[in-house]
Amino acid sequence: MKQILTTLLALVLTSSISASTLHLPRFFADGMVLQQGQRLPVWGWATPGATVSVSLGGKTVKTTVAADGTWKVYLPKQKATSQPQTLTVSQTAGQGQTPPADGGVLTISNVLIGDVYLCSGQSNMELPVRRCMDKVAQLVGNYSNPSIRYLKLPHQYNYVSPNADCIVRPWQDITPQNCGEVSAICYFMARSLQEARGVPIGIINSAVGGTRVEAWMPQQVLADFPAYSHEFQNLKYHQANWPDSVNRAEQQAARQWDRSLVAADTVVGRWQQADYDFSAWPTVDIFSDWSEGKTGSYWFRQQLTLPASAEGQKAIIRVGAIKDADSVFVNGTFVGTTTYQYPPRIYSVPEGVLRRGENTVVVHLIAQQGRPSFTNGKLYQLEVGSDVYPLSRQWQMARACAMPPRPSSTYFVDCPTGLYNAMIAPLADYPLSGILWYQGESNTGDATHYADYLTAMIESWRRQLGRSVPVVIMQLPGYMSRHQTPIRQSGWCDIREQQRQAALRLPKAALAATLDTGEWNDIHPQDKHTAGERAALQMRRLVYGEKDIVAEGPRPLSARRRADGSIIVSFDDGRQKTVTEFTPTWSLTPDGQSLRYCYDEYPVPEIFGPTGLPTPQFTIPIQ
Repeated sequence: MKQILTTLLALVLTSSISASTLHLPRFFADGMVLQQGQRLPVWGWATPGATVSVSLGGKTVKTTVAADGTWKVYLPKQKATSQPQTLTVSQTAGQGQTPPADGGVLTISNVLIGDVYLCSGQSNMELPVRRCMDKVAQLVGNYSNPSIRYLKLPHQYNYVSPNADCIVRPWQDITPQNCGEVSAICYFMARSLQEARGVPIGIINSAVGGTRVEAWMPQQVLADFPAYSHEFQNLKYHQANWPDSVNRAEQQAARQWDRSLVAADTVVGRWQQADYDFSAWPTVDIFSDWSEGKTGSYWFRQQLTLPASAEGQKAIIRVGAIKDADSVFVNGTFVGTTTYQYPPRIYSVPEGVLRRGENTVVVHLIAQQGRPSFTNGKLYQLEVGSDVYPLSRQWQMARACAMPPRPSSTYFVDCPTGLYNAMIAPLADYPLSGILWYQGESNTGDATHYADYLTAMIESWRRQLGRSVPVVIMQLPGYMSRHQTPIRQSGWCDIREQQRQAALRLPKAALAATLDTGEWNDIHPQDKHTAGERAALQMRRLVYGEKDIVAEGPRPLSARRRADGSIIVSFDDGRQKTVTEFTPTWSLTPDGQSLRYCYDEYPVPEIFGPTGLPTPQFTIPIQ
């Protein structure tokens, strides 16, 4: 249903803008932030021929509505202020027209003037504060700031043409009560900037997990690349309802798979019966290859002994992270479910469930595609107040049924150009101070042209915005394996270098390195506090021209080979590094012509600046 509603967005928006009533794009709403120091465009739709007046801060600008019902004005530059302003837009009838029945007045209240940032990319840009609480709970628990405003665009797409408007969630300021759903990296970047600059900060988060850079590029830009020269002849770029027919067929196949799984499951509906015999379930190590790669339904059971003090108490149970879907039960009571592999399983156990002595934990795992698994290195434990009771890696297991892989479904938001049309184009030339880009994970399968794509995307966004908005690119953090010897090739490492190359090519662009903030077993590291602070430092340098701060680690300038075979690398902080032994930290490219630093998926960085900022992963030619 969610996909069907999303695909109807273009039709809904088209019908709304054809109406003659006065209205604005949805992100012009109560609580918004307008950019200081730049003339401010305000636009929308009204009755053709009518006069529209826009007022803010004692200044009023008027225009006549065009024949197609559109209008646009530019307010004069405003100074930053935390004093709430009111933006008033009114429509008066033109000659021979009937006055608008609704009075023709829109009032947008609680408007602040400050600095606005667009934050875009994939899931690490979306990752909310609530998913990072193990790292940041003490930082967010008592923090409120009415001078930080946050706007989230929910997932939406259009392959056929750019949308004139977009669906948004309401602007919100930052409080301990509502910060849980705010993007964590946006939250910490905004906090750092607001506290450093003392002006209101507005964040527009337009990000979608699991998406490639191509989804965020305009069609006319992407079509210039050879790999996409024929892509846009496809039916989906010319037929607005194409996703609906595909979605219906895929949902029908998935529902049939679900029904077949339930019918074949030998445990579901039986295990909670008083006379069920668990003795036939063998014991397995959940971090071993217990599935042999087979999809289907699996059940896991473990008994945990608790003291009398735990009886009846509220608790939290953590069951690591699981691929694919799970439902968890404590003493037969359902406590939580997750339908995909990445989120940590942290479920609340209500009062009255726990008991003195033996307690039973049951996990129902549905393996949909690929090899199912429990993620090693995550927390598996029951928490009762401050008392922690670890869960063993040894569980009883029943393989309840084997199934073919669940039919795949099209991830519509990841199709080329769809997100640009629906989540970037509607912003038009809304003034911004800067752009934060955190993406690349979904392009690791083929990183060859990523820097070209990213450069072209940012240039196209800047053309839309009408100025060279400063851009900070987050370099991917450490993740996956740490190797003892240099590796030859890794898509994850290649994307990091491509991100660095894009930052070097683009004017007013910078890289924020996060090599040291990753987690080997989680593609979504929780330390978004450090990442957000580093993004803010680069913004302070690029946007505000602050020269008295260190915004990044030492950058490599050159590498030259000496007669003894060692290599001297010079950095911009005045240091020189002699490389005589090639380890996982330092290695040569296969042709021996370039030196690579930290070319490892989960490296151990060794070069930091005086303030602790790391040098990014890099590849540099040897002179």
